[in-house]
Amino acid sequence: MSLTLCVTTPEGIVLAADSRQTYTNVTGTNRIGSDSAIKIFQVKDRIGITVAGPAFLPDPDNPKGHKIGIGSVVQDFINEKLSKVESVQTVTQKLRDHLETIYKPDERFTEVKSELEKRVKLIGGKLIKIDPVENNAGAIALFTDLEGKPGKAVGLIQPIIVMVAGYDEEKSGKPGLNAYLVYIPGPTDHKRKAGDPNQYGAAWAGQTDVVQRVVLGFDTRMYDLDILQAAMEKLGEQKVKNSLGAMEYVINWGAMTLFDAIDFSKLMIKTTTAIQRFSDGIKMFPGSTPGVGGHIDIAVILPKEGFRWHQKKDLQLNQ
Repeated sequence: MSLTLCVTTPEGIVLAADSRQTYTNVTGTNRIGSDSAIKIFQVKDRIGITVAGPAFLPDPDNPKGHKIGIGSVVQDFINEKLSKVESVQTVTQKLRDHLETIYKPDERFTEVKSELEKRVKLIGGKLIKIDPVENNAGAIALFTDLEGKPGKAVGLIQPIIVMVAGYDEEKSGKPGLNAYLVYIPGPTDHKRKAGDPNQYGAAWAGQTDVVQRVVLGFDTRMYDLDILQAAMEKLGEQKVKNSLGAMEYVINWGAMTLFDAIDFSKLMIKTTTAIQRFSDGIKMFPGSTPGVGGHIDIAVILPKEGFRWHQKKDLQLNQ
């Protein structure tokens, strides 16, 4: 679990991340493993990467169940796969390809299907079919129970979510801002691009429900409520989403300074950490892991000066 943010402003880009790392033990219990994980990485002079999602991935050099930290995977990718100056787009695509090779989303999808089959069998139900959800990010099993009543079970793959942001040298000689949000499995979204009306703004990844409530005015899990499902069937999905969009706070990202963007990022991570301390999920989905916490790392990327650390945890050794 994590919370990472990318805020783009006229003065530069802010990347922020918490430091908590969680894992699931042999009994299926989620535990806090560390509050010192690295989730922000520098690529050359003017590009940065943030990571969220599973803390450990299959070790490509030791496939017999051994795991390797995703931070090590990303840092090795930067050191070994990027031998020259790359564009933000090229770094994004190469990183996606590299992580897909290691994470193997098709195998994760097969695991989800197998787990759904076991769940249906456990309750004595009869499986009708299993369909993939959008972008093969999981599966939906349709079944009937012992009494013949229809049922539905959903299994999702925990995605790796990376943000890649920085500046490219344009033909005019001016630095061009670009930021990408990548889900594995899932889409690659070109979130910010120089010259676009929405080139300034904020993107977030990981446990984002608190940030959504603060900025958007609602948690996107609302879409699973029966009343909203009925509204979308009657009025259309886009009309309902447009109506909910009216709840979003008006934030003038284009007038935000770099210091403001840093303060915003800190506020979102600290608020999420505090809410998770006092809550245990929501009534619709009770039970939650406090996956955001520890030191807040923040890096800035300036159009000309490039990547700089604003604050970063350091390993202190006693002399």
